[in-house]
Amino acid sequence: FFAEREIARLPGLPKDIETPEIKSMAVVGAGTMGGGIAMSYADAGIPVKLMDATPEALENGMERIRANYAKSVARGSLTQDEMDERLARIVPIPGYDDIGNCDAVTEAAFERMPVKKEIFTELDRVMKPGALLFTNTSALDIDEIASATERPEVVAGTHSFVPANVMKLFEVVKAEKTSRETLAAAMKLGREIGKISGFAGNCDGFGQCKHTCASCS
Repeated sequence: FFAEREIARLPGLPKDIETPEIKSMAVVGAGTMGGGIAMSYADAGIPVKLMDATPEALENGMERIRANYAKSVARGSLTQDEMDERLARIVPIPGYDDIGNCDAVTEAAFERMPVKKEIFTELDRVMKPGALLFTNTSALDIDEIASATERPEVVAGTHSFVPANVMKLFEVVKAEKTSRETLAAAMKLGREIGKISGFAGNCDGFGQCKHTCASCS
């Protein structure tokens, strides 16, 4: 109980800070992790656009999502109507140009820095002004990922655990230039999708922040 309360604290964050609203999401990467993340958003009533590098990978991802929901229906933890409603919120789309109007995007691609940076270069190109750019990386340097954009202040880590639609911890990771508004929005997003939002620093293992307290606040 006390650990959950402690990790939810953001150092130096004003209580009246204006938080960007996230009413629509995009997820880049339809693998096991990306599909689970998309399900987490859809389960919370947030419409999601899901994309992947190839049509085959995207269809495989959608099939995995359908199968996961079908298992819940078979167990009795979800009705068929609820499954249909949630599935309808996840829209597979062919490419980056179809996600530009989303309020935020979560990248959930392979854990390779060149892949991440290529994706964030594209996100910087297509996403509308003010959109938040999140990465699900579990270990890579978010400062380096953010360097692929012209707006590093809206880049943060939002690290889920496998299976993302089940596991509760939602690590919100601050990069050097991440704004307080972006952090607040990410922490709020985690709570809205039923997760335990935990603030972490951009270092090995995403633990204690490598920056000074003044920088974090």
